[in-house]
Amino acid sequence: MRGMANTCILEGDYAMSSKEEYLSMLKEARKQLPSVVISGERFTPPKPVILIQSKQTHIVNFREIVNALNRDPKLVARYLSKELGSPYFLTEDSRKLILSRRIDPRQVANRIDRFIRTYVVCPHCGRPDTVIVKVKKTWVLRCLACGAETPIPKI
Repeated sequence: MRGMANTCILEGDYAMSSKEEYLSMLKEARKQLPSVVISGERFTPPKPVILIQSKQTHIVNFREIVNALNRDPKLVARYLSKELGSPYFLTEDSRKLILSRRIDPRQVANRIDRFIRTYVVCPHCGRPDTVIVKVKKTWVLRCLACGAETPIPKI
């Protein structure tokens, strides 16, 4: 291992004479990357805005949430309805989800987070770039980033 600083590293048509040159080149390349790539944190779904009006619970920014998750509004609404034990109504253009009983906002936010962990984020690579497909009789979460396929429970 001695004398490694004097070895020549060949990289394509470019030869680097030292480890220091390689590290400085690596630092320069890293500076040119966008901050989203460096941080690794690119998926932050919007926090649900929840209003309780008389005996109903309204998720005001439901459209923003389903657009960020890249899922069908009816699929997410059906999941929340089953998990929270309440019938639901979608307003025009699915802008707002109305659940037909009073529900604690923390409970609603918890169920949305659970939906994201189960039906949106890839369990292998942690990316949200997934689609739900049906293979024979099984629902599968297919990751577009790493190609993994994970069976998921039916909604």
